[in-house]
Amino acid sequence: MLTQITDALNHRTDITAWQVTKVTGRSSQLFLIKHDVESVRRVDTVKYHVTVHQLRDGDGGQTLGESSFVFIEGDDIGPKLDLAAVMARGVSNQPWTLPGPGQNYVFPDVKDEAIALNPEKVIDKVKDEIFHAVDGLEGVRLSSAEVFADCREFKIVNSLGLSASAADTEILFDFVLLTGAGHDEVESSGFKTVRFYKDLKVRETLRQYAAYAKESLAAKLPENGRFDVVFAEEALDTLFNTFVSHAGGASAYQGWSRFTAGSPVVADPEGELLTMYSNPQVPGGIRSGPFDENGLAYKRVEVIKDNIFRKRALSKRYSDYLGQDATGAFANVEVETGAKTTKELLTEGCYYLLRFSTFEPNQVTGNFSGEIRTGYKVVGGSLVPIKGGSVSGVIQDAFRRAWFSSEKTTRPGYRGPEAVKLMGLDIGGE
Repeated sequence: MLTQITDALNHRTDITAWQVTKVTGRSSQLFLIKHDVESVRRVDTVKYHVTVHQLRDGDGGQTLGESSFVFIEGDDIGPKLDLAAVMARGVSNQPWTLPGPGQNYVFPDVKDEAIALNPEKVIDKVKDEIFHAVDGLEGVRLSSAEVFADCREFKIVNSLGLSASAADTEILFDFVLLTGAGHDEVESSGFKTVRFYKDLKVRETLRQYAAYAKESLAAKLPENGRFDVVFAEEALDTLFNTFVSHAGGASAYQGWSRFTAGSPVVADPEGELLTMYSNPQVPGGIRSGPFDENGLAYKRVEVIKDNIFRKRALSKRYSDYLGQDATGAFANVEVETGAKTTKELLTEGCYYLLRFSTFEPNQVTGNFSGEIRTGYKVVGGSLVPIKGGSVSGVIQDAFRRAWFSSEKTTRPGYRGPEAVKLMGLDIGGE
């Protein structure tokens, strides 16, 4: 079928360039309600993601029309290409060229052979681990859970002769635990995504979230005021997103990036200096891979070194637009560790925040405000549970006084300090 699609594309005189990505997926899916199996499903899919380009001459110079669609076997490719060509005529982008052949790919470890061979067997093993772990939780019960074990294969080809293939696996574990009763019943929901079964750690994960659930029964609102805050666990997944956005190609091309090469990313820093990379080679990283969505070979990029902006992580599109080296779009966030342990960062009176209802710093302004789901205040050397309320600030200001733990952790798209301390943030609570 891939050959039929590419043949049809090559016969179109109204299409200047094209890319086809074939994605073959095999998914084993488990759904649990309390201590019962609601259903087990297997889903096999083959999809072709097709993008067409039209290079057009006009009075103002050349423009590029683009359009994309998904093709599934059994469809008629002709009408889809007709519609894509019409849609592309309504788009006028600055021209750029697709990556060509001869790429030097580095293949990180992102495939669990056991999942690729038999995802159903892995799912069954996870099910037994869930039931066994929940049976051992005192005062906590399972409300529901979903587990997906996926194996995917990718093949990208384009009109310039590029051909690239890769494969990966992924396990998604989504669950809800309950504790208490009646009006005092509370839940603790968790979501975990890993490449390898060994990293799922079902028993450890459920015990951790069961503790969160029980602690929330007695948790109080935080105080109002300005406090030092240590971020860890789920908070790390998005904490650096503003830096990622300003270090990318879109922000520079659209004119809102605050970063220029050789200049500080944070003004007048007083704490430890940020060093950050785009790293597509992290073993098991959710954003790891040999190439980006256009088949461009990924490179590890030193984006920020000791608070100085060095280089952008650029897709082929923005590389052409900006006239800079193409590295692949931003991959996993990698941050260098600091000098103090997490325990040393947890000083008296500070807040230790792990989970939020939402925590997504604004990619342009850096403003953030997150509702706290799981956190603690350090009182007399002990961790006192808190929930509710919020923490807010501006990323660029908050990182003026930042401290990074010496211990390292790896999360789905992040590798770096297991805790980050930011000083003098606004806490809203009582």
